[in-house]
Amino acid sequence: MRGTGRRERERELEAEVTAFGELLAEHSFAPGDPGTPSKAVDDWARALDAYDAASRALHRRKQVKVVPQLLQQGMDALVDLEARVAGEPLPQRLPPCFFDSRHGQATTEARWAPSGGAKRLIAVCAADGVRLREDSPHLFSGHPASADEVDSLPLRPAGDLPLPWAIGLLALLFGYAAALAAAGDGPGAVVALIAAGAFGAVAALSGLLVASAAVDLWALVRRGHRAQATFARSTVSPHGARQHVYVVTDASGRQRECTRAAGGGTGKPVPIRSVWYLPRTDGAGKAVSSWSPVWLPLRILVGLPVLLSSAAVTLYLIPGRLIIALLS
Repeated sequence: MRGTGRRERERELEAEVTAFGELLAEHSFAPGDPGTPSKAVDDWARALDAYDAASRALHRRKQVKVVPQLLQQGMDALVDLEARVAGEPLPQRLPPCFFDSRHGQATTEARWAPSGGAKRLIAVCAADGVRLREDSPHLFSGHPASADEVDSLPLRPAGDLPLPWAIGLLALLFGYAAALAAAGDGPGAVVALIAAGAFGAVAALSGLLVASAAVDLWALVRRGHRAQATFARSTVSPHGARQHVYVVTDASGRQRECTRAAGGGTGKPVPIRSVWYLPRTDGAGKAVSSWSPVWLPLRILVGLPVLLSSAAVTLYLIPGRLIIALLS
């Protein structure tokens, strides 16, 4: 019975792909016409690429499930094309619900702050939009969120150091420099202000990189397993780089996202990508690249000498110079 249902679904998808191909064949758009907007030509190419990818995925059992998404991408490209040709604004499309993509497409945007983080504008489904307005727990995978699940979300963009912490660190650095100057080490005070902060930052950053790589490598060795991630959407990182976002479903049915660089902004996403999934005891799993067994140990091997050397220099400057000045 299960096999019959799968074949029926495949026939339905084949009919949808055929219908989309006929729509493309009968479309009146001609890329070579004078005055055709260049971005409309790009939209046409996206629609053709989506049709080609859907046709190929249709005949690969492991990729059949992404066919509807590919067809939707093709239809979206055609809608954009027709809007450009008509000189109308592009329709606004929101990504899947921020809290769980299985809630469907977002219908609204709302401000939300994770635990300990700043408020940001996120796209949510209608139900979660109501919960945010009522200050009720939002949903993860169809059940009320617990405190652990809320805290497992990213708190803030990388490098976004809270202002009080930054002020405190600067105050400590200047205080240490003043102590060195009072101890008679004037040059050491200047070195502490200039070099100690730089080497300390390198030590802290390399320590975070080595620690995260070690944690991921340990999880990979203990419980990591290969999984198939399906393409969800393209996005732009905080640094302006274009990325492809993939979704992998863990054993409990919860979806996790992983990103991959889009090849300088021109790379086309593949429908399905192989990743390593790293489960965690608190349920907040993580999907990492298929090359993780190689680059995680490499990141540790490269980062560890940088960590040790920068930490040694930092300790020499703080508190080493002050101890030397006091003993001399």
